[in-house]
Formats: sequence, C-alpha cells, structure tokens
Amino acid sequence: MAIPRGTLLAQNDSTHLYIGLDLTAETGTPNPNDYFWFYVDINNNGVIDPYRDKMFSNWPGQPNRLMMSYLTGPNSDTGAAASQSIPSQLHSGFGPSLNSTTAHRQWQIAFALSDLGIDPIDPAGPSPVVDFGLVIGVVGGVMAELPPNTPGNFSDLNSIVLACTPSLAASGVVGPVIAAVGLVGVGDIATDGYCTITMPYYLNPDHASFCGTLNLVGNVATLTNLYGNGARKYQVSHRYGATAAAAAAAPASLILQSWANFQIVGVNDVWQSFGPDASGYYPMVDPTLAYTIPNLLFQWTTSAEPDGVHQFQISFFDATNHPVALPTGVAPQWLTLALDNQPPTVDLINVLHGGAPVAPCAQVNLTSATDGVQLQFEAYDPEGDLLAVSLIAEWGHGNSTPYPYIFNDTYAAHANPAHNWQGYQTNTQPTPGVWVPPVTCAYLFQVTATTRSTNGYSYPVISASDFQTVTIIKP
Repeated sequence: MAIPRGTLLAQNDSTHLYIGLDLTAETGTPNPNDYFWFYVDINNNGVIDPYRDKMFSNWPGQPNRLMMSYLTGPNSDTGAAASQSIPSQLHSGFGPSLNSTTAHRQWQIAFALSDLGIDPIDPAGPSPVVDFGLVIGVVGGVMAELPPNTPGNFSDLNSIVLACTPSLAASGVVGPVIAAVGLVGVGDIATDGYCTITMPYYLNPDHASFCGTLNLVGNVATLTNLYGNGARKYQVSHRYGATAAAAAAAPASLILQSWANFQIVGVNDVWQSFGPDASGYYPMVDPTLAYTIPNLLFQWTTSAEPDGVHQFQISFFDATNHPVALPTGVAPQWLTLALDNQPPTVDLINVLHGGAPVAPCAQVNLTSATDGVQLQFEAYDPEGDLLAVSLIAEWGHGNSTPYPYIFNDTYAAHANPAHNWQGYQTNTQPTPGVWVPPVTCAYLFQVTATTRSTNGYSYPVISASDFQTVTIIKP
C-alpha cells in the first residue's frame, strides 16, 4: 500500500507479521536519524487504550533494534527501558529495491504475533486484523503521518488482514537447532533415523526412511538468538554409517552443497542462491526476512549419497569465523536420518493358466465359468522399507479391480520393532484358487510396490510397477 514517501509491504506466516517500509523518495545519503513510529490498536476498538495499545520504533543510534512502548493516552507513551528485549525484530537498510533501483531508505520489521496480541492464529478463522497508524521522520526534518494525527486519534487507522493458514507447520516437537526436515518435526524422527507421525496431519509416514531432496529447517527461536548475538555464518558437519551406532562412531567432515531459495519482497519472489565458501562456511540469513522455504539451513540433495544412516550437526560463527555459542539451554544437536532412495524390485514374472505360463499378448481360452488365471510376481525391497504390494487387472473402457484387489498386502500386517519388511522375491496369487475374469476381453495385469519413504512433504514417494497383457476368452 502507498505510504508517505514510499510503499508498505506486508506478509505473514504462523508466527510473524512481516512489514517492509520502502521509502523510495528518500534517496541521497543515509541519515542515521531517520525514524518511524508504528502504532497498533491491539484490540481494534478505534480508541487509545492506556497500557494496552502499543507504539514500535527504531532505537535512536541503534538502527537494527526495535523498541516497544505502551500508550498512556493521546500523544503520550511509556517509553522503553534501555535493557528492553522483545521477540519482534528490525533490520534497517539503504539501497535499491524492487520498487526503485536508486538507493533509498528501507526498514524491514518482523513483528512477533505475540507482540501484537494475536498469537496463535486460529486456522479456522476469522482472519486476524492489525489496525495500525504510521509516522515517518526522515532527512531534513520531514515528518509524515498515515492517517493524520495518528498518535492522538485511532478512529481511522489502516488495516492489515492476516492469512489464517499461511503455511503448514512442522509436525510434533521441533528440534533445538534443526527444527524439522520439511514438514516432519525432529521430535517425530526416532534415534535410528526413521520417522512416524500418527496424529491427523498433512502426511502420516509410518516407520519411514527419507529420500530425495531434503530441506533441513532451522529453529526460528534459536536462529533469532544466534543472529542477534552476531552469528553470520555456519558450517554443516556430516557423518555416515550402516546403522545409527556406526554413524555416531564415524569421523565427521564438512558437507558442501548448494541450493536456491526465494526471498519474499512484497508481492514478489526474489531468487537467491546459497552455497559454501572455500572454507565450508554458509552465509546465515537474517531470520526476520521472509522466504518461500522459511528458515532453510541446508538443502540436502541425496541422489549421489549411499543408503544408510546419515547424521548432521550445524555450528555457527561470526563474520570473522569465531564460534558463536548456542543459546543457554540449547544443546548441540546431531540429526539422524535413515536414507533409502532405492525403488523396490518389481516383476510380473508370469500370467499362469492351469499352472502354465501364458506368453505376453497371447490368447487364453478358459474351460468353465469358474476357470481363471494366477499371477506370479516379485515385489521385493532389500532395504526392508516396503509399504504396500498390490495386484490389479484392467480391461475394456476404464474397468479395473483396485477394490478389491486381486491381491494386496501392507506393512501394517508385518510391522515389527526393526520396521523391516522386504516383501516377496516370488509369490503366486490368488492362492489357493484363481482369479476369474468377468468378461471376454483384453486384460492388463499389473503389480505395484511402494516403499515407506518421505521427502518431508509427501508420503509415500517411491514406487515401481510391472505389467503384462493377455486376451481372455470365456466359454
């Protein structure tokens, strides 16, 4: 929206309201005395309630620190103690933006929803509303207000309507440094690297390994503390073994990969690339900035990695490569992930009639109304991560047998503490008996097997299938 001297940009997620004050009219030389006052009517009642409604501003002489004070009445507030610390964060800047290539004054504010009195957001709605007024003070003593007389009158404030479901939160308990792998909270990942989510959720992996490209998402509270204490870089250590115990005993080394993420600037997504320098340091992103993958610390491309157990630890450093300690009470974290990128081995070995194999595309002449065929197949996962096996037939125009299947089996029938189910190297179904086709037609028989693997956003991910066609003639 248009504001005095520029544009206001807004976006929210489940924890913050992000505000950009892009003052494209304020060019030239940056003035450290530029300031803003952001007023919030906490209960949206259109009047100034003493010791409830708030004013936020940049601290004089501390451009990247946000101050919060309570209003005591029109044109008056409590001020703030020099020792004040609040969850909301501020970043000041002076440079080009999407709205102007000429360098100009900018402020980016990450309002914690708890500071605005609307935490948490109820996904069922209605959408929370932030009623606000703004005062801008810039070079040359220019001061502008929107609406007029904001500090003295809340009867005609501006409004920002927040999204109720801005993003899917991670499941379960998040980790202290690496909070989640995609949408899977670290608390739902067992010590052997397999994850299970039993509650109603976007995905419900069951004793699942990981596969594909994995997003290691940081704990925003930890990252905010580290960044405030000077962390500007980090390194990612990695070790590997056939089991969790073997991985823990293996030597660790720095893992070096690169990825892309989009910073959300107003209504635009700005592409940015990330990767390590020659010493293995990744640049740390200001956690108050909004990205399409929020708080992404490391994107692990696993296609060239061996299956097994992989462990990760992230260490933080300041701009001069000195270590920055984790917050009090936050212990160093090794994240353990079981990796399985392999599809199951699937083969429709034979279509059998009378116990004899039928060649692909051949014609089968049944001998009675109860005569039929059997299917011999392989559906095998050496890693033991099989989820389901099914046999179906398709014929005619859209006819098929998904329910009931000719045969199906699932991990639920084979679950065990080692969560190991390999499936079948050879099996013949139906046994006993045969599958009796309903009509004379050309039939496609297909076997499909799926593994228990997740990329943190979908489950299951990996499957394989094989098929054979024959023509069946009923008597």
